[in-house]
Amino acid sequence: MSGVPDVRDSGGRLKRIVIALALAAGGAVIAYVVMGQVVAGDTRRAAYVSSRQMDGGTFQIYVTLAAFVVVLVVAIGVLENLAKKKYLASLENRLS
Repeated sequence: MSGVPDVRDSGGRLKRIVIALALAAGGAVIAYVVMGQVVAGDTRRAAYVSSRQMDGGTFQIYVTLAAFVVVLVVAIGVLENLAKKKYLASLENRLS
């Protein structure tokens, strides 16, 4: 039973996930706006991508989703690493 997580979030996991989601949403908004400017004139022109036609709007959505996922994964990794370092430093302080 000791391996079961507690209902209370004493480790700050929920806070880290919310921060990572906020950063990912910000990155997706920036990617959407930038790609909107890039494909502004190409919304009707189709490009062949992996034997399928993709217009500018679809490309904009794909890049936005990719930016969201990349920023989310990087943010979670960085925040988890910082939390781990903080935890290890607190263990060192307790032992010394």
